[in-house]
Amino acid sequence: MKRTLQAINNLKKKGIIGDYAIGGAVASFFYLEAALTEDLDVFIHTDSGKHDIITLSPLFESLAEEGYREFRREGIIIGKWPVQFLPATTELEKEALEKANEEMIEDEGLKVFSAEHLMAICVQVGRAKDKIRLDQFLREKCFDEKKLDDILSRHNLTEKYERIRKLLED
Repeated sequence: MKRTLQAINNLKKKGIIGDYAIGGAVASFFYLEAALTEDLDVFIHTDSGKHDIITLSPLFESLAEEGYREFRREGIIIGKWPVQFLPATTELEKEALEKANEEMIEDEGLKVFSAEHLMAICVQVGRAKDKIRLDQFLREKCFDEKKLDDILSRHNLTEKYERIRKLLED
């Protein structure tokens, strides 16, 4: 993981990417018991407008110069990890990126989405694996309920959250 994070931090130092934060299953490791994941989701800030086409070509060109050219599924292999670079496009993702927590892995700094933002994104996306992760958060009670309620309310996800939560309780 260290080599992967070093390469990502190097992209930021070179100005290839702006602010970034880890989301998805790897971010959940900071709050929950580790689960199987196949990739590292790196949400990146872009200056693009709502209808702009976003190109990641400069990012991939810079990685290629460093010797990272192999792709597996949606991710480019950096170290041993397939990494997906995902522009933060929804208001929720942008907020999660802006308010991400600073953490360390193997002496490498990184930012990680908060538990509450991860939960809200699980609600927003609503895939089966997101519902499983949401259930893990609810069972382990490793989040601030007031913060979660505020995020869900501001992003119009409260009703959807309540529906999912009821299904999980049954």
